[in-house]
Amino acid sequence: AGFAAVSPAAAASYAAGDANYSPLASERKSVIAVPGPLAPFSTTRTYRNIVLSNGLKVVLVKDSMVQRSSVALSIDGAGQFAEPDEIPGLAHLMEHVVLSSSRGTKNRVLQRRARRIWNPNPEISRMKETEREGDVAGNDAADGGEEEDFEDWLTKNEGDSNGFTAPGFVCFHFNGPHEILPEGLERFSRLFTLDEVETTIRKPFVIPREIERVASELDRTSDASRAFYFLKGNVDPGHPFARFSAGSKATLQTVPAEEGIDVASRLLRFFRDHYLSSRATLVVVGRDDLSSLDRWISPFSNVMSQRASLASMSSSRPNFPDPMIGKNLAPNGMVQSIILRSKDDVQVDESIQTLCIEWPLSFVYDMPDSGPQRTPITATAVAFVLTQILSRRGPGSLRVFLERFGWVPKAGSKGTPRITFPVDVSGFQVLRMELGLTLEGFGNRSAVVSAVFESVRKAIERPLQLDLVKQYLAAGLLHGYMLAPRPPDSIALAVDSLRFGVGGARGVGNSDGNWYLMPSPEDEAGAENMRRVVTDTLRTMSDDEVPLVSFRASPKAIFGFSGGIVDQTISAPPLFSPWKVEPVTGARYLVESRANGASGYFKSLSWFAAKFDGEDLLTPPYLNPLIPTKFRAPRPVIERRVAWGGSRYFYPEDAAAYEESARAPGGGPRASLKLTDAGTWRELQTERPLEGSNWKLRHVPPARRGGFAGLPLPVRPPEPTVECAFVVQLLSSLPSTFTSGQLALTNLWLLSFDDEILDLAELGAVAGIAYETSVNPAGLRVSFRGVSQTLPSYVRRFCRRLVQHHVRLLDGSAKISESAYRRAVSDANRSPKIDRLQRQQVIDTVSRASEKDVAKQGLFFLRCVNGGLLISQGDVLPNESLRLLSEIKYVFRDFGSADGFAVEPDLGSILYRPFWKPRDASPCLLPGISLISDSCGRIPR
Repeated sequence: AGFAAVSPAAAASYAAGDANYSPLASERKSVIAVPGPLAPFSTTRTYRNIVLSNGLKVVLVKDSMVQRSSVALSIDGAGQFAEPDEIPGLAHLMEHVVLSSSRGTKNRVLQRRARRIWNPNPEISRMKETEREGDVAGNDAADGGEEEDFEDWLTKNEGDSNGFTAPGFVCFHFNGPHEILPEGLERFSRLFTLDEVETTIRKPFVIPREIERVASELDRTSDASRAFYFLKGNVDPGHPFARFSAGSKATLQTVPAEEGIDVASRLLRFFRDHYLSSRATLVVVGRDDLSSLDRWISPFSNVMSQRASLASMSSSRPNFPDPMIGKNLAPNGMVQSIILRSKDDVQVDESIQTLCIEWPLSFVYDMPDSGPQRTPITATAVAFVLTQILSRRGPGSLRVFLERFGWVPKAGSKGTPRITFPVDVSGFQVLRMELGLTLEGFGNRSAVVSAVFESVRKAIERPLQLDLVKQYLAAGLLHGYMLAPRPPDSIALAVDSLRFGVGGARGVGNSDGNWYLMPSPEDEAGAENMRRVVTDTLRTMSDDEVPLVSFRASPKAIFGFSGGIVDQTISAPPLFSPWKVEPVTGARYLVESRANGASGYFKSLSWFAAKFDGEDLLTPPYLNPLIPTKFRAPRPVIERRVAWGGSRYFYPEDAAAYEESARAPGGGPRASLKLTDAGTWRELQTERPLEGSNWKLRHVPPARRGGFAGLPLPVRPPEPTVECAFVVQLLSSLPSTFTSGQLALTNLWLLSFDDEILDLAELGAVAGIAYETSVNPAGLRVSFRGVSQTLPSYVRRFCRRLVQHHVRLLDGSAKISESAYRRAVSDANRSPKIDRLQRQQVIDTVSRASEKDVAKQGLFFLRCVNGGLLISQGDVLPNESLRLLSEIKYVFRDFGSADGFAVEPDLGSILYRPFWKPRDASPCLLPGISLISDSCGRIPR
């Protein structure tokens, strides 16, 4: 019994689809179910890169899965930093004016032109237009030349459009049903013609109306807006970032009128000087074929300014003055500011305050066309690596140190350092770190700041390991690319094209499907370059005199909890000195000196912890054993369909031989299936018992159209991936006989275990691993998903700690947290399976339960287990699953042999939808993932 061996020649015949070859008469043909490594979404997307006659770069994307067509146009050098000093907000106003322009052409004329473009047969098109010519001319004369606004037309056709102005560029975009794309492109293109813009600007009502709209967008109450304008107010006035680039009636209307500045003529000049087709990229994403998309973009050959004299600006190196951040607050000392939050900001929790530290940086990006293409090191890529270093959880981390003293909240992600960029252009960036503080933490705010700087210094106490950097790059590749739930949309592609270029080896829409946001962990030169840049950035961050330090705090914190061991109590009312007013948002802020004893206080806490607990509270980062530094290719599966409608599956017995062939020349991302004489292919048996035991393996074959047919998993690319899933079902009929009180104690045992393995769970979450535990009629189900290279190791660690959890509860080394009790009560209140009386009994049982009660219930449950099932699916070989099953059986060797509790459940009753844990296993909640994941809002818009 086992796997039927198949020779390499036979497997090769299967892979080649040889219908004449058949070891069994009933076999018809072979299908490669998993053909080998492919770039994510490469089977659903096709790219084409074009440069039009006016220099406009175009990326066309045929996407067979996209629900709506979308278009985006980004223009480099037309952002806020390009506007004149005397008219702040002009770039933002230009964006509004462009989108507000009317057609300037009769609606039927536009429809006629669009038909000529999208009709693939020019002869038929010409005949039809000739037939319509007389009617159209008469109707055009009758309608009086009525104009139609682009946004009105788009709304009428269930579409949507918008734009945004960033410091270095401007981006316009629209989307709608597929059938309106040809006409939408025609109408959209006319927004960017010089004639259309000039006509719009000269209409007397347009500029005043758009100034009103610009002014109405200013946010004066939110926490984020107040932090942003406080930062801008503390930058040297000569720096372009210091300008009020959002614009207002004062800067765009009142002051220019007083100084005799003609805003209309300045807008026209801005368009001619900065809306250059040679510095723009158009991206079109639709489900139509690329030839059709190619025809429909022809109107863009005549859009925007084509001034050659300014085209060379794209290759010039930026030259920004010193931003002098915060120097106006304290020319000769270290200070920190406290910003009073607005009472109108309903999203703010008054018990959580925010520490904000901002460092100026000066990364200069290589222009895409400046030389040989390589993956550039961008500020966001560096920030992702910094986040993995400074926001990690575990022994020696900043978060664990702050949690230990109650200075940051333990629940949720508020207590995790979050790194973002309020501004990021080549030559100038501001790196912002934000951290949520408890009221106790705010009272010791200067000590918290000292701890942050000490954690940065610890990170570079010894040279940063190259393998550590490779792990961080692998984590970024995994979450931002390999397991991304959707491909980048037109906006992301249009913005990325300005920094990474179009096509080539590493640009947007490159033919090899390479990820361009970060270097690959297999790119030795790229990883070494990343290590160097990250180390230099950490050195900059370690100087506590460089950054701007502020706290956004509620009145409750400021006037009730501001005094701590070293920090002074704040007693002055906000309406009086020394409080000041930020002029844009009206936020009141106070500047105080950083407490002199803060560093000493922090060091004394660290010394006592090392003395009595035997461990340093802050240590350098360390390798995560669950993140591989190099991903292997997905292993192939051959599916052979048979006459009776079933299928037979064949896996490579020797995985190492396959991996070597995949890495051989020609075995790249799009290589076909490789079969070598060194390997043997064996037929899969979907069910296999472990000899001499009640443990059994069930292997779920891959779904024919990608994904898994077994355990429901998150949305993934349709191509083969390195992800797999395991379900460990501990078999017992005991849960069906439990009272509601016993079930409540069992649930509390599992909830307390969640807290106990939080360190393992968070290490796994960064590696793309998640788990779930649930009691069902067949016993206890534990589900896992993650990368097949490291998931078996995680499963073993998890199971070893599970069988020891009751021991730790009994000896007092593990405690049940208050949050575990609260979650157990909440589960009882939400349960639809118990009545009101039972619900109250469960709540009473949970409230009175001790660690000993819970441990005894957990031990009782384990003793009543009679064997188990391991269900495996995805990128895992049957022999690997069988080996894992043997190891799990050994872990549960003291249990699993109870008499009278044997249950053989139906497979479908076990593979119900899991609720993955920890909650932070959701990619968008993991530290730094929002910097590199399109689905998590990587591009602000």
